[in-house]
Amino acid sequence: MTAWADLVPQYENSSDEALYAALGAALLGEALGVSPMDRARLGRFAKNWFANKADEMLQRLKATDTYRIWTETAGPGQLAETGVLAGALHEQGSDDRVAAALGEALARDTAAKHTRSYDVAVSFTDEVREYVRSVVETARALGLVVFFEPDMTVEWWGRNFLLEGRKVYGQRAWHFVPFLSPAYLAAPHALDAFATAITAVAQRRDDYVLPVLVDQPEVPAELLNPATGFLRTEDHTPAELAAHLLAKVRRTKAEGAAARDFGAAVRTSGS
Repeated sequence: MTAWADLVPQYENSSDEALYAALGAALLGEALGVSPMDRARLGRFAKNWFANKADEMLQRLKATDTYRIWTETAGPGQLAETGVLAGALHEQGSDDRVAAALGEALARDTAAKHTRSYDVAVSFTDEVREYVRSVVETARALGLVVFFEPDMTVEWWGRNFLLEGRKVYGQRAWHFVPFLSPAYLAAPHALDAFATAITAVAQRRDDYVLPVLVDQPEVPAELLNPATGFLRTEDHTPAELAAHLLAKVRRTKAEGAAARDFGAAVRTSGS
């Protein structure tokens, strides 16, 4: 089997969905098959297992020599990266696949708790760009910190925009707001963002994803539970939608962002 250090780059470049499916396979000692149903089953198992174990596990890792040596050179506020956590897990007896996949899951979870820098992250396709831009500008005027991907042209110059987007949509916002249109549902980039956010629900709130429907799209049930509450652009001006977002974010921050069981991941949300 490949050493854990050689597996780390593979998991660092995986989507959350692929990472948790691989972690589930490693924990259960299974080879990861090609069936989407198998991947979903393994991912659900891993997310639930991780939600119950992550904090306790991280505390145990801090007692290892690997983690102690890293802290001696770490700067103020620096977070342990995947390699450090995977090495500490391997030191404690985890096999290579578990150490690498779990190290990355712990790194993402730690980063999410320390770098949630946006109140809202929006995702959309071009036909609704101006409406979304108006929502973003109004929300910012109300004091919300909003992630709007067109702002990142220079900052993401030379970077993999899919991987950078996954960090935001899965880890760094209090709420993810997809503007679901027929074009959105046919756009691989948009669906990647959506899948990342849906996967993150298990570690966040069941109303983390706040869908907004555009132009009567037919959203497949496998993408979004038909019982999930949503708003429509035709029913709300950009200013009204921004006000709804402000109220939602304030309520979320007041209540905290407790992790949820994945079985309750997508339910009707009231806005």
